[in-house]
Amino acid sequence: MSKKASTTIPEKLKKASRFSVLQRDIAISAVLCICGIVAAFYWIQNIEEPRALSQRINTVTANSADHQRVIIREAIAQLSTRLKQQADNPELSKLLQSSDLSARNAFEQSLQRAFPEAVDTKVIFIGPQGIADERSETARLRNNIEIDMLRKSLGEDGIVIEAYSHKSAWFISFVTKVDKHGALIITFSAQYFEQMLKSLAGNAVTNELIQTYKTRRDTVIRPANTDYAEAMQSRVLSVPGWTLQVYPQPQTVQNLRSDGTLLWLLCMFCVAAIVASHAIFFVRGFGIARPASSPPKKAVVDKAETDILDLEQALAKKLAANRSRTPNRRDNFPAPDSAPPLPELQQGARKRPGPLAINCFRAYDIRGVADTELNNETCEAIGRAVASEALSRGQSKLLLGRDGRLSSPRIHEALVKGVLGSGVDVIDLGLLATPMLHYACQYFNIGNAIMITGSHNPGHYNGMKISLEFQSLSGQDIQSLRKRIEDQDFEQGQGSLTNDSIEQRYIDRICGDVVIAQTLKIVIDAGNGATAHVAPALFEELGCEVIPLFCETDGNFPNHAPDPTIFENLAALRTAVADNHADIGIAFDGDGDRVAVVTSKGKCPKADQLLMVLAQDMVVRNPGAEILFDIKCSRLLPELIIEHGGRPTMWKCGHSYMKRKMAETGALLGGEFSGHIFFKERWYGFDDGMYTAARLLEILTLSGRSMDDALSNHRALLSSPEIIIPVDEDRKFAIVETFAENQDFAEATLSEIDGLRVDFRHGWGLIRASNTGPAITLRFEADSEAALGRIQNDFKDLLARIDPKLADSL
Repeated sequence: MSKKASTTIPEKLKKASRFSVLQRDIAISAVLCICGIVAAFYWIQNIEEPRALSQRINTVTANSADHQRVIIREAIAQLSTRLKQQADNPELSKLLQSSDLSARNAFEQSLQRAFPEAVDTKVIFIGPQGIADERSETARLRNNIEIDMLRKSLGEDGIVIEAYSHKSAWFISFVTKVDKHGALIITFSAQYFEQMLKSLAGNAVTNELIQTYKTRRDTVIRPANTDYAEAMQSRVLSVPGWTLQVYPQPQTVQNLRSDGTLLWLLCMFCVAAIVASHAIFFVRGFGIARPASSPPKKAVVDKAETDILDLEQALAKKLAANRSRTPNRRDNFPAPDSAPPLPELQQGARKRPGPLAINCFRAYDIRGVADTELNNETCEAIGRAVASEALSRGQSKLLLGRDGRLSSPRIHEALVKGVLGSGVDVIDLGLLATPMLHYACQYFNIGNAIMITGSHNPGHYNGMKISLEFQSLSGQDIQSLRKRIEDQDFEQGQGSLTNDSIEQRYIDRICGDVVIAQTLKIVIDAGNGATAHVAPALFEELGCEVIPLFCETDGNFPNHAPDPTIFENLAALRTAVADNHADIGIAFDGDGDRVAVVTSKGKCPKADQLLMVLAQDMVVRNPGAEILFDIKCSRLLPELIIEHGGRPTMWKCGHSYMKRKMAETGALLGGEFSGHIFFKERWYGFDDGMYTAARLLEILTLSGRSMDDALSNHRALLSSPEIIIPVDEDRKFAIVETFAENQDFAEATLSEIDGLRVDFRHGWGLIRASNTGPAITLRFEADSEAALGRIQNDFKDLLARIDPKLADSL
């Protein structure tokens, strides 16, 4: 027994002694380092970050409170000025002296037109002894508070403003003395100011308006949520006794809250680094030698593979390869077969009734020459294909609309025949603008629609914009419709046809959402397009003085082409704005989904400049909001979005791509250089020229600025127009691919979202294949003329090596 004991104890001691003192020290060091790192990250996450978050919330809320106080003060000042102008009317003084009741009624009606936002307007006669002696006039006032306000106005030269409750509702009255014979009273619902505040605040903050009189404290406008009362910011307003209290909303707090995932990933990385480094020394303590690593094999480079082929030969090989095989699809450079193939390549296609113009099936929609490429047989087949695809998705109803082109009724008839013949029910909404059809999808909760329109193209063009399940078809979906037609893969059935109208519902929806704080004189150029019958009525109901220009629907477009993004097409609008001393001019394209503006000084800002004004308002009210823009837009736009606390995202050109990206990212605002603007905040995320114009006027009137003032707050860079170079349909993508593969721009950032955008230190250049026609497009922007010329020459030199004829057009 003793021998066994004497032999086992040394074995245990021997095993225990395998870890040296050095190794124990290494292990202790590792544990202490890990504990220190975890403790540091815990302190940052649970102590420092909440403190920083509270500071950010207070800062954002304070900025919002300051911004809204200024806007409310200016809005009250503007209403007071308008009231004073009415009080200074000489006709009113004559009326008060004569005490003519019929004349008073007529003047009160004119007052109501001058203040469409008011719930009541009154002219009050004052007798020799004051209002107290005029019992009939006293009876016209709501309560003793209005009587008291009237008495105060008689002893003051200014305007008396006060809020009061009447029959469980809050009102705000403006009272001013005209002369000793009478006074004016304009009364607004507190909901008017509440809507104004809500428009300013968005989802970022909520507001409370408090009126204090001696020891009495009344809440005129109640906040939607006071969960973060500790961050409330209070601001005294210009009206005596009025205080605005601003509370941050949960969404704002969530947007400002830092994501701790990255922090803890960094923590885990540090822990892993500590473990790994200490493990190396721990293992070395055993005296185990690390195996020597074999030297890396030298790469053998075949010189022949590094030789750059002549670029013209490279382009020829790429075109030959595209014809002989199906190339890999890439989002940044769509392969040639993703563009519509030419008719001569379809000789083996299955025979179908009537010729099919394959090139009409484009990236965003179906579009071509109406009388030749979109004949009756083709349009009927398209109707059958769309209906069959809808049925395959479990959809049985479809909305249909058309613009005012001369060919639209014929195409409409053929489409209806095809859709009904496949067993899908049609709700025909008649002549309307494209965004009105998108709104109808939301109103009727039917996500399937066909809009017959040639958009901004000349009058002899036409086409179709198609939506299924609330998604605009594009790319491969459009090509799938073409494949159905070629294969005659149609369903059979008999659908029903009904008629409806969406115009007044559309107008009411916008008027219930948008607040225009002062009457503006605007010129509307509908370009004889689809907005001609609705845009003037919409903006008149919003309270604007409208001067219509080319607001008769005429498919010949006799005055100018229906594309407001071309400077020459705005000449008549610029003249009308100047001649009528209008505040702003607004132009829409042929189907109303694009907008352009002319300022009172005759400036025609580009769409990315317009988007800067809209984006600044959006991110100020919604900190952290994502703003979407296409690859053609100025580099100043993302800089502005970041500066004001938003998140910029660059994306592909094309309304279909933008709408899908809006839905995917949850962006509140999006825009394209072509004039398509997409609102998700308070709207539905589709491009709508009329709604965009209404929101722009809301921003300008609530801030008390003109469009020229808004533009002057943003600097502008030198830029080229969009340069369009005609190219054969089957060559355009290959040319752009060859350009991208052989560029050698030093110290530049490349973006291949759509074509190739090259951002240099002092500017950028873009080349891309058009998805709407046989062309490549280029655009350039820079800080100076020299930088702009240098970038253009760099692009021109490379393009000349690919195809010298193309470079001659640049």
